[in-house]
Amino acid sequence: MLQYDNQAWNFFALAWLTLYLVPSWYKISIRLYKAFIGTKDSEIGAIARTSDEEKKAKMLKRNSKGLKALDQAFWISFGFTFLFSALFVYLYSSIQEGGEVNSFDPFSILEIDSGADAKAIKKAYRKMSLFWHPDKNPNNPAAEARFMMIAKAYEALTDPAAKENYEKFGNPDGKQSLEVSIGLPSWLLDTDNRNVVLMAYLIIMVGVIPFSVWKYYSNSSKYGEKDVMYDSYSWYHHSLDDTTMMKSLPETFAGS
Repeated sequence: MLQYDNQAWNFFALAWLTLYLVPSWYKISIRLYKAFIGTKDSEIGAIARTSDEEKKAKMLKRNSKGLKALDQAFWISFGFTFLFSALFVYLYSSIQEGGEVNSFDPFSILEIDSGADAKAIKKAYRKMSLFWHPDKNPNNPAAEARFMMIAKAYEALTDPAAKENYEKFGNPDGKQSLEVSIGLPSWLLDTDNRNVVLMAYLIIMVGVIPFSVWKYYSNSSKYGEKDVMYDSYSWYHHSLDDTTMMKSLPETFAGS
């Protein structure tokens, strides 16, 4: 039976978060630098030659520098980036505590020290096998998988042939050509979370994805060549002809 591997999921999630966080923090740093340090007065037109222009220049500086230069979109992006960064730190700490990607370790599975004797191994096996037995955890695939791993770990430490295979190949079944696990969190197998998982799946498949496709199509259908709206094309076609005068152009441009 394939196992759901929390550590593999953590690595997978970290990889995707990195693809978002690196460019996002880079853009945020650029925006902050321009807002507080890197924007010259000449770039925003805040050069004063007269007293009236000096007042306008001060107003431009207030509106184009500092916190006022950071719009709502920036703060939304900053909020998401901060939350994803906190998630990144949490996943990284989980990897540090959990060690490498899932590997077969009978001592860890039985929750005993590597130097435990036969009596301690048998005691741990009895305790854990009773707790995780499928009869005590009906309709619980996670408990069933855990029970099988406990039995396999006990075999690797007590059966001579299985112990020799574990010492040589790291697995009581002997040399393995390929070990496969699923890079998803193990709580997806928990029966207590079944309804939540199904509901999230339905919301994403029936709600989020169709809405995103509709939203993208409805927005893209409004624009033509060079991202000019079809309404603007229609307005220009209606307003501009051989008799159009210069004085009407501002109204035409404003209408577009």
